[in-house]
Formats: sequence, structure tokens, C-alpha cells
Amino acid sequence: MLRLLVILLSFIMVACSSSANQPIVAKMVSDIKKPDPNILLVEDIKIMMTELFPIEVSVIARGNLPDNCTVIDQITEEQDGDTLILNITTAPHANKICPNKIQQSFTEVIPLNVTGLYSGFYKVKVNNKTDTFELSMDNIIR
Repeated sequence: MLRLLVILLSFIMVACSSSANQPIVAKMVSDIKKPDPNILLVEDIKIMMTELFPIEVSVIARGNLPDNCTVIDQITEEQDGDTLILNITTAPHANKICPNKIQQSFTEVIPLNVTGLYSGFYKVKVNNKTDTFELSMDNIIR
């Protein structure tokens, strides 16, 4: 009798649990975010700073273009709090015929807009790479 009561209570508890009432949600393969083929895969970044005021900061981004028919199309910069975000995109070369698709290395020196920033630590994100730098003084021109 006790065994029957325990089994019956187990079924009731499972039936009343909150997870049993939640629908199962499956993601469609088409809903999964695919990487943008125009976003460049950066292999390395290095931050360079001047010692003079106003302080100038540049990022050296290195990597490989997927082939010799692809060129760097656009570099955009935005700021989100203490993070400077650079996006480097690519595009196919407009008038180039490429029978041999050979990977091409690239090096881009990108000046950052740091005028008006206060002293402190800042993050720089270039596509898939992140690094930090410190402004030891306010970089505000008066």
C-alpha cells in the first residue's frame, strides 16, 4: 500500500511541475545567426600611442583577406561607454578577374577618435579581437 502511495504521489508531482507545462521550443536552422561573410577575420591588433598632447591613439590590425579578389571596403568606429568598436568589412574587388584565389595578408593602421576622452582605461574591439589602453591624462583640448 505504501509503495502504491509513493508511486501515485510521484506521478502527481511530475504532472504538476512547472517544466512539464512549458512548451518545447525548437530553433529553426534559418533562425540561427550566421557570421557575416563581409566581416573581416582579424588575427592580431596592436595599440600605438603618442606621448605628446593631445594624445593620439592608433590600432594596427593584421590578418589575411580570404583571397586576392577581396578588398577592405569600410572601417567604421563607434563608442559604447569605455569601449571603442571598430568594424572592418570587405567587398569583392569591382573590376578584377581572379582565376587563382590566393589568400592576401593585410595591415591597416587605424587612427582612433580619442579627443575629448577622460583619463582612464579603454577597450578597443576590432571585429573579433580586443585590447586595452590607458589614457594617463584627460585628452580634452580647451
